[in-house]
Amino acid sequence: MALMYEVTGYDRQTGRLAVSYNVPERKIALVKKIAGIGSSDDGLGSYPLGGPTQIPKIAKALKTEIEQGRCDFFLEPYEKAQ
Repeated sequence: MALMYEVTGYDRQTGRLAVSYNVPERKIALVKKIAGIGSSDDGLGSYPLGGPTQIPKIAKALKTEIEQGRCDFFLEPYEKAQ
């Protein structure tokens, strides 16, 4: 099973998925490190991103802008399509 990751943002008011950002395969190790996830992790969890510098650092790594105001963010795995 090959896992990929995405940064997901859930609206604080509704709890619904509002935004998601794919993490390219070459950036997974860096984003997991920023998120504080160990390399021995099995990848089967949803990891909250809450540190004041985590989202800005991940946004920089992904070369995208991530607005933090209205969402709770997580790093979530999904199975790569074959």
